[in-house]
Amino acid sequence: MILTVTLNPAIDKVLVLNQFKVHKLHRLKSSELSMILPGGKGVNVALTLKLLGNEVITTGFTGGYTGHLLCDQLRERGITTSFVFTEGITRTNTSILDLKNETLTEINDFGKEIEHDDVTFFLDNYSRLLHRARMVVIAGSLPRGVNDDVHLSMIDKAREMDIKVIVHTSPDHLDALFDSSPFIIYPDMRSYHKLMGQPCDGIKQFVNVGKEILNRNKKTEYVIFTHRIENVVVVKRSKSYILRPENLKIVNMLGYGDAYLAGFVHAYHTGKPEIDILKYASSAGLTNVENLYKDIRDVSLIDKNIDRIKVEVLA
Repeated sequence: MILTVTLNPAIDKVLVLNQFKVHKLHRLKSSELSMILPGGKGVNVALTLKLLGNEVITTGFTGGYTGHLLCDQLRERGITTSFVFTEGITRTNTSILDLKNETLTEINDFGKEIEHDDVTFFLDNYSRLLHRARMVVIAGSLPRGVNDDVHLSMIDKAREMDIKVIVHTSPDHLDALFDSSPFIIYPDMRSYHKLMGQPCDGIKQFVNVGKEILNRNKKTEYVIFTHRIENVVVVKRSKSYILRPENLKIVNMLGYGDAYLAGFVHAYHTGKPEIDILKYASSAGLTNVENLYKDIRDVSLIDKNIDRIKVEVLA
């Protein structure tokens, strides 16, 4: 069982419009789409992992009618849920994909504030769930009222049971994780292009910062940067990899990083060689961005797209 943690999940309202104009009333046409989906980075990872045939359990904080909607939709897809219900309602995020102008506008709610007692209950529940897990994926933002210590507690609890942990979150939460040495550190660089006080937005900078992170985290094996889909950078101590998709045709970037991560976890647990794991992960991300929906609808395309991923190894 793979355990995914989404501390600040959401209901995603996704609108796919032929053209979006501000200050205008827009009535949806039959050629446009309106989708309501379970969301949050760890939730997205869980959805793709399940499609790939993995047993998944997901946890975090949720509440209100949107929280029940989130859990109902996940269970309908065969995912076991173990969320802690709190006061308030689970946030709703809105994304507008403008097909004509090729723009994506995202409006993410900040979500409800979590009480200290709920954090304590969550960590107790998380400890119980670890007995069923072979890997933990912690992904997404922190809700109000929850500080970075919760990440450290989750990593420590998993390490006591020799369970590997992957952390995928924004750089402003990662500083507190340095020295905790999760298995993979995967910064979410979409809106913040600095890491460890340094600019971090290109191959050379990704490699240099990745090496510095590994020097501080003795048990971390990978630092992964997917912000530039045309040059995915995976940093290890002995070498680094650059993975480039051929003939890339971006349709929708929603959920790209989460599809990449699900592909990595799935390939890792099927025992593939390292290069094949990295190519499969990049192919999952590629397959995601070339389809109109937030999630991958046909996972067989991942295998078909693997040959489009080209790998460069840096010593």
